[in-house]
Amino acid sequence: MNGALRLAMQALLHWRTRPSLVAMALRGEDFPAAPPLEPGRVTVGLAQMRLDLADSAGAYARHACRLVRDAVEGGAQLIAFPEYTGLPLLGLLPGAKRLDRGEPLADALNELGGTSLRVADIFRATAPAVCRAYLATFSALAAGFRVYLAAGTVIAVGADGKLYNTAHLFGPDGALIGTQAKLHPFTDEAEWLATGDTLRVFDLPFGTVAMPVCMDYTYWETARLAWLKGAEILIDPSAGADGDRAWRAARGVRMRVQESPCYGLHVYGIADLFGLRWRGPGRIAAPIALLPDNTRTLAVADASDRETVLVHTLDLHALREHRAANPPAFNVTLYRKYLSELYRSPHAPKA
Repeated sequence: MNGALRLAMQALLHWRTRPSLVAMALRGEDFPAAPPLEPGRVTVGLAQMRLDLADSAGAYARHACRLVRDAVEGGAQLIAFPEYTGLPLLGLLPGAKRLDRGEPLADALNELGGTSLRVADIFRATAPAVCRAYLATFSALAAGFRVYLAAGTVIAVGADGKLYNTAHLFGPDGALIGTQAKLHPFTDEAEWLATGDTLRVFDLPFGTVAMPVCMDYTYWETARLAWLKGAEILIDPSAGADGDRAWRAARGVRMRVQESPCYGLHVYGIADLFGLRWRGPGRIAAPIALLPDNTRTLAVADASDRETVLVHTLDLHALREHRAANPPAFNVTLYRKYLSELYRSPHAPKA
């Protein structure tokens, strides 16, 4: 992208993502406060957001507000959004909706800048403005609803000038508690996305959370490190299952919480744009010992192809008791149930 085009685009987006526009859009909204915390329990909400291109920063803020309100009215005190929550703000680009004809973003971009224009160029040019609207939106919503808000991810430019897919966590005062850069790129991201090198955990009044992103959960070490650092809730913001690649999404937090006992929040985005077909459903996972009989997850969203909110209360006392009985070296309950023949001692008496 040539310098003049980039500067013009950045100037326009800077104007269209003024925090005052977000504040004005939310001014008339109703903000019921999240219920107070109870010892040993927290109610979580998964916002399975539809990632359509937004017409304005205000429209984007109102959209997110509706989802947070639905979760809070259901009792949620911690709310999680999916990966690429900031993607709809690309709709502020001139002609973005005209370009979306179901073809890959890289192909559509040729109309803007020719074959030399890459996906990385667009994200690099738009990231400051997109982050501006994203941060203003979720800070305002966290403060307005007095809720802990894991706001999914947005593409951000790091201090080193590289692009990172970064998750953000806000507190009930609207302050940014911390961020987590994605540690392992998905196939489509590898050419343009830099990855983080630090796994963070966040101590909150009800417990400790970590929020590795999507592909990070493909590798068991990610969850194990978070667990060993004290994490009790693993938030898994994902872009969504996509056709024949859905098996990759299945290798996520639902399996990891069996190896590293935590609660797992797997929240998806729903999208049909730029050749993407992302689907849910979101799920709340737990170690087998904490699941009701004959169930795979604690809760699952009632739809995979539409926007919805899933709310469920987590019993942290029960999780802590289970972890105390199953130290990091060995998960006896899991192995006895599923690997009984493989791990049976040759000297054990036969039933």
